[in-house]
Amino acid sequence: MLKPRARPGGAALMALALACAGCAETTKDVASAPAPAAGAETPVVPAAPAWWREAGDPVLAILIQQGLDTSPEVICRIASLRQYDYQTERDAKRIGTKLGRLFGDKSVNTDPQIRTEKVDRVSARRERLARQIALAYVEVRRLQKDVALRGNLRAQYKDNAEVAQFRREAGLVPAIDGSLARSQDETAQGELGFAQGRLDQAIAELARLVGDQPDALAAKLGTPGTLPDPAVDPLASAAPENPQRAVLADAVLREARLTQALEESRRSVRDARTAYREGAGAFSTLYVTEAAALAVELALADARAARVTATLDLWSGQDGSWAREGLAPVVAPDPSATGPTITVTAGCD
Repeated sequence: MLKPRARPGGAALMALALACAGCAETTKDVASAPAPAAGAETPVVPAAPAWWREAGDPVLAILIQQGLDTSPEVICRIASLRQYDYQTERDAKRIGTKLGRLFGDKSVNTDPQIRTEKVDRVSARRERLARQIALAYVEVRRLQKDVALRGNLRAQYKDNAEVAQFRREAGLVPAIDGSLARSQDETAQGELGFAQGRLDQAIAELARLVGDQPDALAAKLGTPGTLPDPAVDPLASAAPENPQRAVLADAVLREARLTQALEESRRSVRDARTAYREGAGAFSTLYVTEAAALAVELALADARAARVTATLDLWSGQDGSWAREGLAPVVAPDPSATGPTITVTAGCD
């Protein structure tokens, strides 16, 4: 008699199903989104204009773009994202083929949250870097103004010293006038050196952020340089409850007050210089009025920098969709085989 034989392949089929299920579970953390259908076109949604392109300063726009393009951290995270997309597509095809043979279903269950988190990390780093570059740029421009103001007064102080020396030799004023004039000039020279040192440090920090050499960056910035002056009023678009709105309003008010005070202090300096040259005033009066005028000018430069910083802070927090530009899933060859050599580490992602 012929004994009935066991049906071959039953156990093997079940083992293969369980193996594929385990493979799909292991690759759940790798897959992020199903591969787009062949021939399907992903709709392109234009990103909002980047706030730093609307700031009205072409040098600032160039430097931020340069920093975003050369940042090793941004490059590494984008490379990690592209590698992830490639791995997702490859795993989806491989697992989909196996499951399709078993169950006739080529779709793969994926976790889109994983890719969303990766995109969020890239965009957050872009936003943070753009803001860091903008604030460092404003600080450089502020210090350039500081150095320019102090440097321009050196000629004025030397002229004061010459006039005081001439009047002392003529017996018209006491010797203390010449001492005060020399002290004023030497103090200004020392403060100018300190200001130049702070400017050099600020340029080095900005160069680090944008991936440039300090000397090359200094040439691009030029001298004396001006602070960016955004033409759009950010208060018009800021929500009343936004804390940055109050900071900006205070900076605008302080700048307006100092602008008015500067006109008065400059007028006092002109009157004091005329009076001293004509013998109707003391050098101490000229000394004090010039020191007060310089203090007001420096305070005004600080207030303008604070106003611009508050403006950029307010803008940078309004719409970050520009930072997601170019991060849509791309079906392409393995980036590690065609792109530049980039070491992707866990720390970069």
